[in-house]
Amino acid sequence: MTDSEEAVRTSARGWLTLQLAALGFVGVCGALKAGGGSGSPAPRGVEAVAGVLVLLALLLAVLAVYLVGRTAWPHTAGPDDPARAARRLRIGLVLTFATVLLTAVAATSSWWPAPDAATGPAAPAAVEVEVGTSSGSLCGELGRGGGALTLIVRGSPVDVPLSSVTSVTPVAGCGSA
Repeated sequence: MTDSEEAVRTSARGWLTLQLAALGFVGVCGALKAGGGSGSPAPRGVEAVAGVLVLLALLLAVLAVYLVGRTAWPHTAGPDDPARAARRLRIGLVLTFATVLLTAVAATSSWWPAPDAATGPAAPAAVEVEVGTSSGSLCGELGRGGGALTLIVRGSPVDVPLSSVTSVTPVAGCGSA
């Protein structure tokens, strides 16, 4: 065995440890993705692409480990061409980095923004309430406001100072209020 052949094998054995860590990373990301359930805010298409990317990353990781492992411990009894062994090692390393990149891209689907509760597709139905005050009562939908309770009464916003609110009661409908 020549010195260059031994150097390539030694390098491949060192890189194999990194590859096995990358393969574990792909496995953990796949397991976390599978454990996410259907509560993910990402669209189904994004989730499907992420799943395909994780599977592709797994296949590339297995191929990369095979190439580097074959370089580190060749299965032939005779000498291995150092140039060919170095090429296998380079290809295996490129595949390893591609594996990590694909896994990272697939993991970004778990960071998909959730829809805003007030404007998103899953917005709750408007709740009508009757607000009792020191000077009477109002009925309408709750609105957004600052420093006051805002009601939408017959399509117009009405601000009720919080200091005058005596009760807030949910109602099925406002009727003629």
